[in-house]
Amino acid sequence: MKRIGILRGGISPEYNISLKTGANVGRALADAGFEAIDMLLDKEGVLHIKGIPADLETAQQSVDTVWNALHGEFGEDGQLQQLLEDFGIPYTGSRSEASALAFNKQSAKEKVKELGINTPQSMLIMPEGEESVSAITARIYNTMAPPWVLKPLAGGGSVRAYFAFTPLELSQFVDDSVAHAAPFLVEQYIQGREAAVGVINDFRTKSEYVLPVVEVKSGSREVLNHGLRSSESDYAVHAGSFNSDERETLSTLAREIHNAFDASDYSQSEFIIDNRGKVWFIEIDTHPHLTKNSPFLVALEAVGSSLQEFVKSILEKK
Repeated sequence: MKRIGILRGGISPEYNISLKTGANVGRALADAGFEAIDMLLDKEGVLHIKGIPADLETAQQSVDTVWNALHGEFGEDGQLQQLLEDFGIPYTGSRSEASALAFNKQSAKEKVKELGINTPQSMLIMPEGEESVSAITARIYNTMAPPWVLKPLAGGGSVRAYFAFTPLELSQFVDDSVAHAAPFLVEQYIQGREAAVGVINDFRTKSEYVLPVVEVKSGSREVLNHGLRSSESDYAVHAGSFNSDERETLSTLAREIHNAFDASDYSQSEFIIDNRGKVWFIEIDTHPHLTKNSPFLVALEAVGSSLQEFVKSILEKK
């Protein structure tokens, strides 16, 4: 029986979501006939295999393949991937270079622009040096009209996405970022329908299987949210909200982006279709959430598939 280590938890703010992804994957692996081995990375960065502190040398002997269920920093940004590559441990998901490219929102935007795909107007803010909070706020205000979407330069898609509609709300986010010396992106708010499109490699006889388009409805796109955006409680997802031309366009773009980033196994691209029908790229996620009611799982269910079929198809190639 093939031994699959489920690496979950991690050091990022998406720790709890990663636990849920890992639990779902673990059940699917067991149902698919694999031996699921728990590999918990705690918040301090200590690895535990079956509850016992361990290291990657131990992992080499304990598992045949690692299912990467980490989200956010160290799970999606290429660092973990590089370590697993160095130790020669097979793993799921995109390789280190592709992961790093997608995780950095500025580099991802630049890559997509090279493909001729629309992205919202944006500014990269590096809060360092002598520039004050008021000066940064004024620079943003004088360059880009409100409302603004504010997000960390690097981070999981659902973490710390803020929507500011007034200079005061803008300055609050800037003040927090300056205090933590955290680079961030300011994007023009695009009003419209948000879509998520998953792509799977070598699934159901297709080299790139594009999942159905799923609409994401997020309450935090309507009001400023000064907390973390939760992937489960903060939005509802459902399919069937786009016409045939829109679905075809979104599917084509998702496949093109997946290949341009050299993503492996699976990915999910997010877009907004504005009120005039124009499509805007928002981000690519090389490790989409596999939690209950997540867009990726909703799309799998829409084609009569399951997490069990999906994980089996991925691991058969490892």
